Amino acid sequence: SAPLRATYRQAFGVRPEQKLVVISSTWGPDSLLGAQPDLPRRVAEALPSDEFRVLMALHPNICSHHSSWQLAEYLSDCERAGVHIPGDVDEWRAGIVASDVTIGDQGSVTFYSAALGNPLLMATTPSHTVDPRSPIAQLMTAAPRLGAGDDIADQIRRAIAEHDVTRYSAVTALTSSEPDHSATIVRSAMYRTLRLPEAPEPAEISALPLPPRPIAGSDSHLVFVEPAGDQAATVTRFPAGRLFNNPDTPRGGHLAIGTREPRRRWIELADVIIGHCGPDTDHWISETLSGLPGCAVASAPTTQGHWLLGDHTEHLLRVAGTEPGCRLFASVAYQRLRQRADLRELTGDWTIMCAGRKLRVEVTQASRAAR
Repeated sequence: SAPLRATYRQAFGVRPEQKLVVISSTWGPDSLLGAQPDLPRRVAEALPSDEFRVLMALHPNICSHHSSWQLAEYLSDCERAGVHIPGDVDEWRAGIVASDVTIGDQGSVTFYSAALGNPLLMATTPSHTVDPRSPIAQLMTAAPRLGAGDDIADQIRRAIAEHDVTRYSAVTALTSSEPDHSATIVRSAMYRTLRLPEAPEPAEISALPLPPRPIAGSDSHLVFVEPAGDQAATVTRFPAGRLFNNPDTPRGGHLAIGTREPRRRWIELADVIIGHCGPDTDHWISETLSGLPGCAVASAPTTQGHWLLGDHTEHLLRVAGTEPGCRLFASVAYQRLRQRADLRELTGDWTIMCAGRKLRVEVTQASRAAR
């Protein structure tokens, strides 16, 4: 499936400039999740949301032991932080092919990723759980560790930038003594066991199916806006939970909260609220802000393809452009309003820099009757 890497990334919604981080956990108390249950959330909250996507590859025994419902409840904070939880084995397999780096443990998925030439960071290395002569043990010794007290984003960036695809070749060469011949060997063994004649056509292997859904990412963010001119700004976003879970988070950011399953406390502390597409966006803005007196700005897409943005005045802005520029402009507008600007002063053509992209939006005045 490796030749279709770009196709899988496209299906996951991972842009060329973004990095896909796969977190792999086997099962049991010595696994990544068993030893560091909050690590997936911490990884997601440490990474700028527009530069990275995060996917988890979970051993099926976890779900079998705890139940699908319990696992979903357990991982709800991870999903709010934008961690993608695959629905089946093929989805995480495609994720391994599409990934830029894997954070793993002593499980076999970590080894599969290394065999594809991916960078690795070991979150846990319980050597007592594996045969010291095994390829897995050798890989755990060779791969760098994810330092608990160090900057997670910096470690991930460094692992990607400094990786050599041949780094683990001596170990991953032990994956199979007959590379690319498993289908033929296994099918022949099965027919011999069944004492049946084997089919004459060659044993074929199919490429992995495309992921059924893109990685949505976080719906709520801690946002930092830096002015870059009269009508330009740089925007950096992190999952909103970073504000509450990371004591080292720098000051100066604000909360832009989406309406897709937010925490109650997040709604009450929202500076910006982001809605979803509907036919009466102007009414939604007015009604929502009246119920959230501490929230300064509300914005949402319309059925006509543009966005509307409003504050507690009667003024309304029409924002036209591509995603995520229209969504990000709500944070730019909030930052300007904090500096005592008037909503009507924000019209014009704006440039928003985010994750290495230049996004342009056109902002004009709109009326409350706009649809």
